[in-house]
Amino acid sequence: MQNIKLLAAFLLLSLTTQAQKQAPRIGCKDATLLVQSTEQKENLGKQGFEVLNDAMLSMDSREEFPIVVRMQAGVYYQIVFLGNTRSKNMDLDLYDTDQKVILHKDQQPLNQTSNVISFSFTPANSGDYTFMLSQAMKQEMFKARQSVCGSFTIFRLKQAK
Repeated sequence: MQNIKLLAAFLLLSLTTQAQKQAPRIGCKDATLLVQSTEQKENLGKQGFEVLNDAMLSMDSREEFPIVVRMQAGVYYQIVFLGNTRSKNMDLDLYDTDQKVILHKDQQPLNQTSNVISFSFTPANSGDYTFMLSQAMKQEMFKARQSVCGSFTIFRLKQAK
């Protein structure tokens, strides 16, 4: 009986630890991304956009990071995902209100010159849209997963008053 209690406690502890490891985290520090993000905000602000959502994200390499955003039909949005410049691959999938993939974007910062995924989007329907972000760091097989910083910003075109 004592062994069963110990096994149950061990399983509960390991499941709790796994759940904590996989929980998305907002907040990280990367000076390069912070400068890039600030420049993006300034440039798009000059073009008539305002920041709707903005966060620096601590992501586990190769793990998806979901972000749900309520968007309005007919509103013009600009989406900007900045990844680590040492990432092997960055992906962004956009799901509509019915959870169907409506857009897939990827970038390979190590093989190209950009660590930015940026696009405009005008939803046909109002509702909750899900963005799934991921980055994969170049790493050896069997190494522990790395935590990597990213930046995600949603801009909305300002309405004429």
